[in-house]
Amino acid sequence: MRRRPLTPRADDAAPEPSRRGTEDGVDRSSPRLRAAADACRHALRLAWASAPGLALAQTLLVALQALLPLAAMLALKRAVDAAALLARQGLPAPAEGMPALAVQLLREPASRAVALWFVAGAAVTATVAVLRGLLAWVAEQHAMAVSDHVHGLLHAKLLEVDLAFFEDSREQERLHLVQSQAMTRPVGVLGALYQLLRSAIALGGVLVLLALFQPLLALALALAGLPALLLRLHRSRRRFQWRRGLAPLEREAGYFHTLMSSGGAAKEARLNGFGGFCRERFGAARSRLREARLVWRRRVLGEDLLLQLLTLAVAAVLLLWMTGHLAAGALTLGSLVMYVQAVQRGQGQVGNLVTAIVDLHQAALFLTTFEEVLRQPARVTAPVNPRPVPAPIREGIVFDRVGFAYPGTGRPVLHNLSFTLGAGERLAVVGANGAGKSTLVKLLCRLYDPTAGRILVDGIDLRELDPAAWRQRVGVLFQDFGRYQLTAAENIWIGDPQGAPADARVAAAAARAGLDEIVRHLPQGLDTPLGRWLRPGVEPSMGQWQRFALARAFLREAQLLVLDEPTSALDARTQQALIRLLQRESAERPALVVSHRPEMLAWARRVIVLREGTVVEEGDAGTLLRQGGEFARLYPEAGGAPVTA
Repeated sequence: MRRRPLTPRADDAAPEPSRRGTEDGVDRSSPRLRAAADACRHALRLAWASAPGLALAQTLLVALQALLPLAAMLALKRAVDAAALLARQGLPAPAEGMPALAVQLLREPASRAVALWFVAGAAVTATVAVLRGLLAWVAEQHAMAVSDHVHGLLHAKLLEVDLAFFEDSREQERLHLVQSQAMTRPVGVLGALYQLLRSAIALGGVLVLLALFQPLLALALALAGLPALLLRLHRSRRRFQWRRGLAPLEREAGYFHTLMSSGGAAKEARLNGFGGFCRERFGAARSRLREARLVWRRRVLGEDLLLQLLTLAVAAVLLLWMTGHLAAGALTLGSLVMYVQAVQRGQGQVGNLVTAIVDLHQAALFLTTFEEVLRQPARVTAPVNPRPVPAPIREGIVFDRVGFAYPGTGRPVLHNLSFTLGAGERLAVVGANGAGKSTLVKLLCRLYDPTAGRILVDGIDLRELDPAAWRQRVGVLFQDFGRYQLTAAENIWIGDPQGAPADARVAAAAARAGLDEIVRHLPQGLDTPLGRWLRPGVEPSMGQWQRFALARAFLREAQLLVLDEPTSALDARTQQALIRLLQRESAERPALVVSHRPEMLAWARRVIVLREGTVVEEGDAGTLLRQGGEFARLYPEAGGAPVTA
């Protein structure tokens, strides 16, 4: 199989339309410049929205820091001119002692001018140093504000979007890109934005200063930075394509590193002895990455060398030009010093300006993707005038010819699904893997809306209810329940985060979930931290974690219980205790359970069997077993389970 090259080819440097040459009259650099301009606009909005006061203060300080060096150059020019005049007039013998020398210098007008202009230059330099420290403090505060603002926007959006966002691989690619750079990229964007502002102001001042001497000089300095800008923008795009080409190798190296460094594979690696294989695969991937990076660095260093030679050539031409004017008497010595400094500073600011533009161009992908995530629309929304949630549920829940396909797939998971769940009824949903059981639970919790048919609660379409209000009335225990690195009380309280974790209702929910004995053995009772990821704590067993999840479901005043494999992590004794508990909790409310355990199927008053997203059998477990159909084929052991009234 032909291996894809890891280094960017020349024809990979730009998208297809830009390869046609220049006869179409299209500027090849314009898309990159537009991307940098868009990134600059996004960065400005981000900087201002995060902390307007800090943004204004940093802008003013940056402007002062950019302009003050011009004042220092002017002071130096005047000081050198005054010193040259003093030298031509003849210097008196210096007085002995510093006080006498100072008096002598201040007495003579020419020497006084030299001293005053040097003092002025020193004062400007000291001011620049003070501004640098103040600006560093303001910039740090602003950077933290921007980072917090970005995380605040991201977290708010992620709590608002539908579950579909987290189950869509394309959206997860965008989210991964944002998350992987959310800690560093906003600060980098802010730094590039203010570097752009500082360099633009400083370069503008230098060009004005040079234009007063010779406009062509200023034009030559400005144009000298254009090749560097175009080359580095072009390189930025090539670098993105190059990094994308290396991504599979980086993931492979990361995977084998994880196998060797995490505890997940530690037991099998030692028992089966495949550690050497992991080292070889990691080393091979890293070797190819290193080779590709060396090739890239050689190309970058060669391009940078050419740019440096061009910069030196421009500086040499400008200096020769100014030296000729000095020899012709058109320039004073002080003017020559000032203009030489201006050229050097101007070239430095051109480089800084190019770097800032390229950094913003590279940030465009993050900022654009971040904006796309923030613009993610909600699919499951509340109507303008939502109906009140029935409390209690009196008639029951009806799935009426429900169909559903996950967004972007087009493949129906449920089709023509119809069944009822009566008020106070216990209903079990069973079926083979992929039959649609988990999807049914998501629709019932209104994490998705049906793509066909409707779900009725006491005759009201779920889409006529506010989804947040409906979910508040549903107590859910998912199969992949959360194990939160919080205190025992907080693990329960987040099931209905009203009031405080220390409220009596939290302890009552723990008791209802059968956690009394477990809590008594915790070192600090309900205040004991669970898990050891964030701090030293107690690691419950899987069955105990499941009971905490059940307590969360019991905490709210639920009108409906939805249980997805509630006994999957429990032993037989604990399972029977949980079934008795569920029997009490579901006495006056409907309960839907997804389970393959015979005891849970016997606990349910009615069972529906799903196959390929539709109901194929319905009845109590014993009847379905005697019929010898799909249920009997899937759960032949259900006949031996005790029946719970």
